[in-house]
Amino acid sequence: MTALFTPHAFRVGVFFIFLYALCLIWPRMYPYGTDVLIHHLLSLKLLFPGFQGYAIGSIFWGGILSFIYGFIGSFLFHVFHKNCCRGK
Repeated sequence: MTALFTPHAFRVGVFFIFLYALCLIWPRMYPYGTDVLIHHLLSLKLLFPGFQGYAIGSIFWGGILSFIYGFIGSFLFHVFHKNCCRGK
């Protein structure tokens, strides 16, 4: 039964990595003032646990944890809502 949820949980985890990468790239694409960049960095630290700054290790660890949290969140959703993906 849980084997049915694993591919979807994997896709959600990959989507979370995509969102994480978009949040990292966004301030580089659209530069704002210093206050906005400080707020953006604090928001990244809050939303993506494991991210502590723009160091390579922190970026990598934040991406791994983003995938894990997306995977676990999707998996738990399917565990508690078993009939959501079944055909009519």
